[in-house]
Amino acid sequence: MKVSINWLNQYFAEKLDPKDLVKKFNLMSQEVAGLEKLVDIDGLIIGHVKSAVKHPDADKLKVCMVDVGDEELQIICGAPNVDANQKVIVARSGVTLPGDFKIKKAKIRGIESNGMICSLAELGIQAFDSNELGIFVLGEDALPGEDPLKYLNLDDQVLELDLTANRADLLSLRGVAYDTAAMLNIIPSFHEPQVIRETTENPVSIFTQTKNCQVYYGQLIENITIKQSPYWLKSRLIASGIRPINNVVDITNYVMLEYGQPLHAFDYDKINSDRILVRDAMDQEEIITLDGEKRGLLKGDIVITDGERPIALAGVMGGLNTEIDASSRRVLLESAVFNSIKIRKTALRLNLKSESSSRFEKGIDARKTLEALNYASELLVRYADAIIVGKPSFFNTINPKKKTITLSMDKLIKVTGLKFEEDDVEKIFNRLRFDFKKKGDTFIVTIPSRRPMESYQDLIEEIVRIHGYNMIPLSIPVTPTQGGLNKKQKTKRLIRNFFVGKGFYETKTYSLVTEEMARKYDKETLPTIKILNPLTKEREYLRHSIIPSLINVLIYNKARKIEDVFIFETANTYFKNDEQEKLAFLLNGKSDYSLWQGLDKEIDFYHLKGVIEALLEQLKITNYSIRASLSPLPNLHPGISAELLFGEEVVGFFGRLHPEEEHRFGLKDVYVCELELKKLYESSEKQEMTYVEVSKYPPIERDLAIYVANEISAHEIIEVIKKTNKKLLNSVEIFDVYYDQNKENKKSIALRLEFLSYDRTLEAREVDEQISKIIVNLKKELNAELRS
Repeated sequence: MKVSINWLNQYFAEKLDPKDLVKKFNLMSQEVAGLEKLVDIDGLIIGHVKSAVKHPDADKLKVCMVDVGDEELQIICGAPNVDANQKVIVARSGVTLPGDFKIKKAKIRGIESNGMICSLAELGIQAFDSNELGIFVLGEDALPGEDPLKYLNLDDQVLELDLTANRADLLSLRGVAYDTAAMLNIIPSFHEPQVIRETTENPVSIFTQTKNCQVYYGQLIENITIKQSPYWLKSRLIASGIRPINNVVDITNYVMLEYGQPLHAFDYDKINSDRILVRDAMDQEEIITLDGEKRGLLKGDIVITDGERPIALAGVMGGLNTEIDASSRRVLLESAVFNSIKIRKTALRLNLKSESSSRFEKGIDARKTLEALNYASELLVRYADAIIVGKPSFFNTINPKKKTITLSMDKLIKVTGLKFEEDDVEKIFNRLRFDFKKKGDTFIVTIPSRRPMESYQDLIEEIVRIHGYNMIPLSIPVTPTQGGLNKKQKTKRLIRNFFVGKGFYETKTYSLVTEEMARKYDKETLPTIKILNPLTKEREYLRHSIIPSLINVLIYNKARKIEDVFIFETANTYFKNDEQEKLAFLLNGKSDYSLWQGLDKEIDFYHLKGVIEALLEQLKITNYSIRASLSPLPNLHPGISAELLFGEEVVGFFGRLHPEEEHRFGLKDVYVCELELKKLYESSEKQEMTYVEVSKYPPIERDLAIYVANEISAHEIIEVIKKTNKKLLNSVEIFDVYYDQNKENKKSIALRLEFLSYDRTLEAREVDEQISKIIVNLKKELNAELRS
């Protein structure tokens, strides 16, 4: 919300200090996004063009003699509309215009120029007058030597407020004035509209067929003259970020900014009847809006009709068929209250967000609807020569009873921890302009319609902010429990530290994706969750997997010549009846690279598997197994992918992307993994540092080569070996795999076994006995044959 300081000043007898206002709003109300001059230029001056003759050496230039009060300047001007006897804006030598453009004395085609005659665009005001071509010509009453910014009411500062959703009251100048008065403890003064009406009865009838319009006032206004608005009105609109158009449109916008009540003006002569009907739109109904676009409507939209055809899309935009133009003479002025949710959905779907729709969305003061209409009528009489025909036609279904909230002193003190006195609370309610009654130590507060509240907590918030957040004493929180991380938090931190230690970078990506990305790694068809009001088509569905987001991060980095990418993320994924926290990571590029050492090793499946096993070892999870997937994993290579199991339960998958998927994105050798974090939390052991004694005795190694069926995994072999002797067997490693053509459907696996004791030197005989037992068990359980 942009607030003109000059405009705000009109509500108070005291002159406001803009810098003090910034501090007050930041401490007691809403965050200030900025405070800037409307036109940040020093040294401009009003000039009177005494003469303007053609430049002897340039067809499009004129040599102007300009009286600026204390001197007469010769200025060369190329504007097509410059002429003698004009009052103009002059920038003398030394003045700096926007864009760091400094005015200097110069010779133009041999003739000296001592300044510049300016257009408003050159001052940074892009839309003061829609008919402006060339320089801006001031009125005859402008005095040479005076400040043109002051003359045009552009000597203003703009306070920009960054509003939260609960402060719709600050979307109006009057709302800002009420808040300012409360913060500074001063009294605001507001103009009461005075409307002179014709005794003729208003012929317009207003009806409704929808519950989505609670209030509708329609005022017929005749004898309208379309013309430019006065400078003061234009300047206030510009300060508020709104482009001036003509007096009728400008007045409706001005009143909207002052009251927070959007208004709309229809050309009454283009309406086909004296009957205005507000109703819900019909499916597939169409309207051409003021921007010339044909809009297809849905049943949830609200339309204003003349009994038959739509003439406006309620709360969003008027219809082209009743647009105000230069020939308009009779106007029907609308002031209404529409369902905020319906307006938001319509504006969002049609991409028609505007100053009006944003106010309807956040909620407006329904009790000021008529007053805003009356003020607009008064201004139209004054600045458009209008005649107000009778009283407005209307319907109003708003409950006239005002809401009250009860707050006791005990409740206030208990919630805030501050020792308020009743007198303090009374003064704060008076500063806020809240009416109240007292019953013992309890306040019964009548809530003003301009500042909607739901409960006593809202009242307490108002009291505390006006009292001053900085008045709350500093204190250390008191808790009966000792702080610390729970098992889940510790495990999550350990996982994060593990990946960082392995050279991975952590990512944080959007949970909202396209429908295709949401279900890309589902093993079966699962329903997706679509949000109601997505910002874009790319952020429409809640994801089932993190991997597509990591692939997008990889593509982004590859496009910027980052060749080796190691990334991970922990995040929630969303299903219809469940929310799962997952860990996903991605590897692509080289695991070892050193030009001078000749190292150049690409990431492969076994590197990925090694990362997973190292993570499980870090988490002290031993009851796991890895197997080829029983069914193909979506978008993964069918021959280079696997599942991770805890017991018999699948907790995740890993592998290389499918070649078609890699080709689609222009990638190569991309390895991914996704695991359910809940299962890791549940299976991990207590994470305490343990120390293992280093044996003083030497180990004994034995190599063993066996034939087994091709379908038997290395993991199964190692498990059988470990199960045979857990006491003396220290480690088992595979160092060779060989496929013998003479052994059909069999493979040879060579293993190195290390035996170690912590209390004695092992004898060869003991180790040979253990090897014999292992061979017997391998034969018995896996039908393994010893390779000679």
